Amino acid sequence: MPIQEITVWDTAVEVEQGSRNRYGGATTLERVVVRLTDDEGEEGWGEAAPLMYITQETGSEMAAALREAAPRIRGKEVDELLAALDQVADFTGLGAARTALEIAAVDLSTKTRGAPFSQVFGGHKRNAVTLDAPIGLLPPDEAVRKAEPLVEQGVRTLKVKSGVDMEADAERIVRLRERFGPDIKLRTDANGGYTPEEALRFTDRMIEIDLEHFEQPVLPTEVKCLDVFREIRARGMQVALDESLFSIDDARRLVDAEVVDVGLIKIAKFGGPRNAWEVARVFDAAGKPALLSSPYESYIAKSAGFALALSLETADRAHELAHLLDEEPYAEWRHAISGGAFTLADAAGHGAVGIPARVEKMARTAV
Repeated sequence: MPIQEITVWDTAVEVEQGSRNRYGGATTLERVVVRLTDDEGEEGWGEAAPLMYITQETGSEMAAALREAAPRIRGKEVDELLAALDQVADFTGLGAARTALEIAAVDLSTKTRGAPFSQVFGGHKRNAVTLDAPIGLLPPDEAVRKAEPLVEQGVRTLKVKSGVDMEADAERIVRLRERFGPDIKLRTDANGGYTPEEALRFTDRMIEIDLEHFEQPVLPTEVKCLDVFREIRARGMQVALDESLFSIDDARRLVDAEVVDVGLIKIAKFGGPRNAWEVARVFDAAGKPALLSSPYESYIAKSAGFALALSLETADRAHELAHLLDEEPYAEWRHAISGGAFTLADAAGHGAVGIPARVEKMARTAV
């Protein structure tokens, strides 16, 4: 069943991000949505959000590359497309564009076989994963107010942003621990905002708070970064890495160097779900958690991340797949988020579909 049509929407929406990190808060959010339609009318949906500090591309660049590739996509069998994805376009510097196309192709391929999206990762090993919720760079009392309804809804892991002001960051986390006690897990993400000295002092402050892990204490451009990660682990704090992790070679190097406990997997960083799975497997094979993160995408990309999360062997931590901005949904899904858990529905493909009229309403261009 050859692909009959590819539709690419280049979207942008004004948002007020409620979970500000050291990079700031999003005001305009770009996402590219892709729909592949075969000659029997079956659809595969894909999506990715470019993040300039991660993928170094814009939504317009993504859309242009995918539209230019359209003549080489039409007429191909979907599995033929998946086998030769890098021959339809030059995706150098366009990992998010490649991701959107691959998610759509895998979705279509598994739908035509009546199989779940996770089949491409060897099948799912569970039917649900737990979820965290984000707490941004807020004053302590505001952080507590934001967390209270989340905890009441069943969320048991809070990811608290840090990396700007060590004292204020520590106070925010201490206040959350005082309010909720041992009933919740706390983790923090500095996005590489600390100096080596600050990162170690912050670690010492946080040891008694019993953090689940300390994510990206310093940036990978810091010449002492590996020594800092080792020292933090030696002091009794687990280290998670995101900005240090962009390839399977990075994953192997960091695991072999014994500087990491948790890998953060944003599918767009690796150019698609299959590459992301190979990176996640490096952590899985070492008995370390790989956490799926999809902070800016809709149900479409989150469903692909969910499928990957379900396939992992090590599953003792909450994933970052529930962060939905306050906007009108432009996609729907069959899965469920409730009580701090993301639960699988019986669905072929990744289980999410775009709502064309709403996508078009957000689109700058659609071809």
